[in-house]
Amino acid sequence: MKPSHPLRNGYTTGSAATAAAVAAFRRQSDPVTLQLPGGGKLTVPIFRIGPGQAVVIKDGGDDPDVTTGSEIHVSLHPYDGPPEPADYVEQEAGLELVIRGGDGVGRVTRPGLAVAIGKTAINPVPRRMLRQNLAAAGCSGRYLVTITIPGGREVAARPMNPTLGIVDGISILGHSGIVRPYSHAAYAATIVLQLRSCAAAGEPVAALATGNRSAMAIARDFPQLPETSLIRIADFIHVAVTAARTANLPRLLLGCMPGKLFKYACGEKNTHARYSRIALSRLRDFGLTLPGIALENLSSMGELAAALSRETYMAVLDRVYEQAQHVLQAWAGNTTVQIILYDEAGRRLK
Repeated sequence: MKPSHPLRNGYTTGSAATAAAVAAFRRQSDPVTLQLPGGGKLTVPIFRIGPGQAVVIKDGGDDPDVTTGSEIHVSLHPYDGPPEPADYVEQEAGLELVIRGGDGVGRVTRPGLAVAIGKTAINPVPRRMLRQNLAAAGCSGRYLVTITIPGGREVAARPMNPTLGIVDGISILGHSGIVRPYSHAAYAATIVLQLRSCAAAGEPVAALATGNRSAMAIARDFPQLPETSLIRIADFIHVAVTAARTANLPRLLLGCMPGKLFKYACGEKNTHARYSRIALSRLRDFGLTLPGIALENLSSMGELAAALSRETYMAVLDRVYEQAQHVLQAWAGNTTVQIILYDEAGRRLK
């Protein structure tokens, strides 16, 4: 089935905060064109400008993103004071930023995430975007960047932030700077069309990636793959694997990270947090016993990794990988599936 209309991309909270910071520095309300982490550019409109501050309205495009419509407020001022314990200090080409999360920006309380316990939930890529784009705009010296999100505490109650250990607000996220409308029926239809196209072109293999990090890792590790054979599937694992089977594709590569791998092992057909949650107690269903580990109190594979030795965690991943491979191969029929497992930094684990 062909999608009825093209899906509209949006931009991440990280892009919104960066655009607001650049606008605050320039003291102009013109749209800001950002340099994106993976290359390319993105133009973000500015909602309001004031002395040393600017506001961007978060827009998730056609993705059902609960943060869409939130006001991302950023202030930028010269600063000669010390950073607070929850702050970040970022440096770039004569620029030093002290990045602070204000009201409505979450705080990390549990291990296994991209930032340390006690820090505000401003992820590494948005921090890099801030320093690189401000430096490119001519900002130099030492500045305090403060991000606040009115109503952020209330919005954060809707997604999975409290379960993952992020309290008091939402996260400043984004690995590519762009929100692509993955969690949408029309997007699922495009996955089917892409796999049919690969099969019709006689391609012997297609690669599935759950997101931008796994897509970049797959492209790095399998440079012989045509760009058209690398398909971002987000949460639609069952749609993708059964579409490959129906199209009679000989082989699938699947790039993913441990959280998705666990959900595949559990047989989850759609891995969006709205439909499936990680219940690590199900590791016992795979024959795994971890004495002294209260699995019911852990909510992510990252937390599990923090609770185990490296050797034990890798043994757990081996068993989860084996179970996930069994589930996906059952869905795939005569199409051979090979899972390529990466960590959060894009390093290959299996």
